[in-house]
Amino acid sequence: MSRPFLLSLGLIIFSTAFLSAQRLSYRQGELIVQLGADVDAKSWIKSQSEIDRVKQLSTRSNIFLVRFDFTRFGEQQLRQQFWQDPAVVLVQLNHLITHRRRPDDQRYDDQWQYRNLGQINGTVGEDLNIESAWDITTGGLTANGDTIVVAVIDNGVQLDHEDLIDNLWRNHDEIPGNNQDDDDNGYIDDYYGFNTAANNSDVSAGPSDDHGTPVMGIVGAVGNNSIGVTGVNWDVKVMNIRNNFFTSEAEVLQAYSYALDARILYDETNGDKGAYVVATNASWGVDRGNAEESPIWCGLYDRLGEAGIINMGATINDNIDVDVLGDLPTNCTSEFLIGVTELDTNDEIFQGAGFGNVSIDLGAYGRDVFTTTIGNSYGTFLGTSAATPHVTGSAALLYSAPCNTFAQLLEADPAAAALMVREVILTSVKPNTSLEGITVTGGRLDVGAAMDELMSRCSDCLAPTSFTAIPKEGSATDIEVDWRAIADLTTVNLRYRATGTTEWTTVASPTAPYTIAGLNMCASYEVQLTGACGSVNVATAIQQVETDGCCLIPEDLAIQASANQRFFLTWTPLLAGKRYQVRYRKAGDENWLTRTFTQSPQVIAGGIEPCVEYEFQFQTDCDTILTGFGPVTTLISSGCGACQESSYCLPEDFDNSREWISEVNLGNQLLNRSGAEDEGYTSFGELTDRAFVRGGVYPLSLTPAFLNGTDTEEFKVYIDWNQDGIFASNELQAEVTSTRGAPAEAIITVPEDAELLLTRMRVIMEFRNVSGGPCSDNGDGEVEDYCIRIAEADLSCPAPRELRAVYDEVEGLTHLSWQSSAAAGGDYSLRYRLQNSTEPWTALTLNTIQTEIQDLNLCGTYEVEVASICGGTVGNYRLFYFNDECTDTDNPRLAAGLWSVFPNPAQEETTVSWPANTHASGLRVFGVDGRQYLPLTQPATSQTRLDVSSLAAGLYLIELRLEDGRTGLKRLIVR
Repeated sequence: MSRPFLLSLGLIIFSTAFLSAQRLSYRQGELIVQLGADVDAKSWIKSQSEIDRVKQLSTRSNIFLVRFDFTRFGEQQLRQQFWQDPAVVLVQLNHLITHRRRPDDQRYDDQWQYRNLGQINGTVGEDLNIESAWDITTGGLTANGDTIVVAVIDNGVQLDHEDLIDNLWRNHDEIPGNNQDDDDNGYIDDYYGFNTAANNSDVSAGPSDDHGTPVMGIVGAVGNNSIGVTGVNWDVKVMNIRNNFFTSEAEVLQAYSYALDARILYDETNGDKGAYVVATNASWGVDRGNAEESPIWCGLYDRLGEAGIINMGATINDNIDVDVLGDLPTNCTSEFLIGVTELDTNDEIFQGAGFGNVSIDLGAYGRDVFTTTIGNSYGTFLGTSAATPHVTGSAALLYSAPCNTFAQLLEADPAAAALMVREVILTSVKPNTSLEGITVTGGRLDVGAAMDELMSRCSDCLAPTSFTAIPKEGSATDIEVDWRAIADLTTVNLRYRATGTTEWTTVASPTAPYTIAGLNMCASYEVQLTGACGSVNVATAIQQVETDGCCLIPEDLAIQASANQRFFLTWTPLLAGKRYQVRYRKAGDENWLTRTFTQSPQVIAGGIEPCVEYEFQFQTDCDTILTGFGPVTTLISSGCGACQESSYCLPEDFDNSREWISEVNLGNQLLNRSGAEDEGYTSFGELTDRAFVRGGVYPLSLTPAFLNGTDTEEFKVYIDWNQDGIFASNELQAEVTSTRGAPAEAIITVPEDAELLLTRMRVIMEFRNVSGGPCSDNGDGEVEDYCIRIAEADLSCPAPRELRAVYDEVEGLTHLSWQSSAAAGGDYSLRYRLQNSTEPWTALTLNTIQTEIQDLNLCGTYEVEVASICGGTVGNYRLFYFNDECTDTDNPRLAAGLWSVFPNPAQEETTVSWPANTHASGLRVFGVDGRQYLPLTQPATSQTRLDVSSLAAGLYLIELRLEDGRTGLKRLIVR
């Protein structure tokens, strides 16, 4: 059976070679060379022994067609040789102009993303403009001769796919299958890559692993081999790292570290081991992920970039603003990461793709693109997962550009080269109206334009790169300067001067790193590098740096509230600082307490009251100089309760696309109406300043909402009474069912021994029945958390503070409702009569907080009194009047259009505004975890400024309460 197969394979190879020879897109034995304007062309041509004949093409531009014996000298060989000659500005093949360079792969015409002829009803001509890039290079090697490797982190690849096998990266220093680490890189048998999910070397895709194979095909399916399709690179090596997506963050770090280790090993061994990895591809991520919670993951992109690796990340396949709602990895702020969204065949952003004008850099085609698939086959692939590898492949293609300046930069400063690739890709995008304003560039990947932009820089003289000037550690009088320089930059000089002066001090031809010594302490200086490539002069931007030794308050001073009423202080000690003083007091107190420290970190403890606002000021003592106290920092001490200070388990993967919790009402004190919240889970924090008292009895009403129709929903409610951060089984307070969309009702009784202050309540709603406990996941429904404040009951048996009446003209009923009082128990006495009447009261005794009165319209002139009943005794009544006007509380939420938060995102401060004819009873800022970050205030006017400079960058919630009972909630992004 093997002989016919081998024979057929041989025939295919022969046929391919024959067709390729007939379809050369350039003239063999010819190169077009542009020499520098000051180069003596005749002398240069005479010095090149390989050149047989010459034809001058442009006198003014010094361009020549040179001919040579291609049977003795290869075009690629001479191109590389000429590129390295400083007399040469540009060199290229003499391409035929009958058509753009196009591969002969059988299914190439199906790849509309490369050449859009309207194959699948797309807009003709809207494609990646890649064929002009292929006129210059089709991938494979850098101009320095390094084999380009792309690391694809995915769910495995079909190793024997006919159109991928030749472009698979192989670790030739490893002997596969011998259970040994032959190349001492820390991984056993990693011949094709590594599997972080199984912690072994198996990167092969299973029958259902249909993701990694299409991704690799986009990056680098073998081009011009007369079969299948082509990748962005016809020739490239793809390293496969299998992580299977549904994994932990630790495996993400391991996957990226494998690629990083390979590149570092390659550089350390001068290419003898490892791999020349230039780019990574992540067609996966964490939907609505928080970059602030993944600092190690995000920080790894900078480390990859330092090694010369540019990274591409796909955004979420959902129509959301990821700058507001989060996304990983695209929210990571590394300049070595490019975030990608998806365009369709009509050159418009796909409606199911994420966007964000901070995190998403550009768009690329991803809707039904044609590529390799499992089963040695070909088909369509879609999503941001398909868009991203087009950008990754383009980055790798740029690395193969025959560009002398870029080749030198690759050698001198790999990190700067990676940033140049990023810059070229992003500055050459084709403007796209559907991406304008919602992505960084407002444009779509244009591979041809990117290649042209890079090639236009091939004769540039680059100023020193990675230029830094910083105070030298441990010295108050020295500045350390470092940089990298390409080989053509034969002269580099350093100069510096005191800020505000005009005379430079110049250091000729210093060696990096260089220390400028003997400067004044605590003084500002300007530093610059200049250089020349022959007669072309260049200079870096001027950097301003200050020597150490200043007597200042440390810029990185940080104060955090920690457990057990402690405050934790950290700062970086200054050379001049001998002692550091902090003074603090309870907000509103007159006198300060002062502590003196000599080193960081420090703890302030003892005498700190729980859940109280404290003010702090910091001062530095430098013996001869004493700074003033800095600005006031305000923090709330710990002890506010578990809701803000414990880490509760979080449910995952609830699907609320069809049903969600629309209203939660606990005792008419906590009333929240909401829609389908992101991810099926939200922590609303503390939405009321009313406490729930020990022994209090509170009706609970839970209302579902549906996309279409109604159905049966079950609710479970947990309250962490002992505040241990765990929802125990005995803390299940309600298990009730809603049928046909009606509210589910329950009664919540606060235990007499419930811990005081803030605790957490969790409401779980799931279709038909709630499966599992308080941390269950994968349900059809929604989960909401609330902070509720527990307090001692008021022994004076106070009456409820509010009474609301709504008259139903159809039913002839008056609906009365009130907030639960601060008294224990849940019994009330209600009585009513005509205003100013001497008639006896009509009295009702109730064990609820609402009732209906037949044939009585309290929107007339009536008076109503309500009192709590404590231990069988009626307390004091509170009187309410209804003078021809009812208080209709059908919608107590403050409409979003009636108030504003601007600017948003904010950095230093933001302004909250609301209607001038209304008064605010409270304004506060809290986190999505329920923790309050700015204290409750009562603004006197219809707008107020909030100082958010003390808040860490991230997502917060602003709550505005009006005196008429309406409450509004908006998101605030702090940069």
